Amino acid sequence: MATAFSQALNYLTARNRTVQETTDYLRRKGYSREETEEAVLRLLELDLLNDRKTASQWVEYTMRCKPRGRDRLYRELQARGVAREIIEEVLFILDDDTEYELAMALLAGRPAAQWSRGKLFRFLRYRGFSVPVIERVKRYYENLTGE
Repeated sequence: MATAFSQALNYLTARNRTVQETTDYLRRKGYSREETEEAVLRLLELDLLNDRKTASQWVEYTMRCKPRGRDRLYRELQARGVAREIIEEVLFILDDDTEYELAMALLAGRPAAQWSRGKLFRFLRYRGFSVPVIERVKRYYENLTGE
């Protein structure tokens, strides 16, 4: 049977994980609390587990590939067990202007100008964009359509 450390290494090969995700994974695999803590501490010492780096990479990836708003990213990182201070630190780069650009990039390939105000609001809010950013996007489309 594999040790908790080797099992965790295997788990980390797919993508970076948080301390909480790795701990939960090892506990689900049946390792004791002591084995899990020992493996996690060793991974932290080797810098193979780093919540700040993982959170930062996740934010960069989503901004590049799957635009989401600050609120959604906050919830996703929180669900992964990232500390609030780290989340706020890595989301500092997402100001209203950046979030607006992400929202516009997300809508670029969609017929958003034809959507109702409610549909546009729900679409963007579900993806975590703030109300001020959504209002700014709505104004853009209203000016575009002349309504």
